[in-house]
Amino acid sequence: MQPLSHDTYREAARLYSHVFISDEPTTHRHAPNPTQFLPYAEYYVRSLISKNLSFISLDTRTGEVIGFIFCLDLTDDIRNEGEEMVRFLSSFQDTVLLIDELERRFLTLSEIRKGSVLHVFQIGTDRRYRRCGIARACIEKIMTHGAGLGYSYVIADCTSDASTQAFGSCGFHMAGTIPYDSFKPNGSSVFSGMDGEISLMIRDITK
Repeated sequence: MQPLSHDTYREAARLYSHVFISDEPTTHRHAPNPTQFLPYAEYYVRSLISKNLSFISLDTRTGEVIGFIFCLDLTDDIRNEGEEMVRFLSSFQDTVLLIDELERRFLTLSEIRKGSVLHVFQIGTDRRYRRCGIARACIEKIMTHGAGLGYSYVIADCTSDASTQAFGSCGFHMAGTIPYDSFKPNGSSVFSGMDGEISLMIRDITK
């Protein structure tokens, strides 16, 4: 496990693109074009390097990136990274709105100060290495790293049962959920008729 860096962000972005387009349920509904998605993914992942809050897992034999966990301070708005980031996020507008609503319902955002809550944005593992404990190792790493930086909590917006279970296995509790099919901010959304729910998972890392 090592911090995301300028040497690894492109490979991490490729893995992120593959995992999220293929497997992540909300991204799958948006059905982005992989060729168009990758340059934005590289821009996004590169923007995380300076935050010092994201990590990758490497295959010790090949040096390949096989897992990632991308994080931000909860008080940071990634949309402030610039126009290109805004364009990237606009491709997933319903997902962005859903995450905003989840956090609005189950967190007291006005009381959260910078440096207190670490927000896991994405976590993923190369399909060939799943069930090897990589996701759990990524979560445990970010909890240790966050605690060392003085954070009190880590939160994650989990969009699948697999991610909910992974965070649950690391001591996170479920603060609340929103069923996909119930979320219709403008009368309808890409999630209409979709099974499952998004879950807000929280862990106190001071204990």
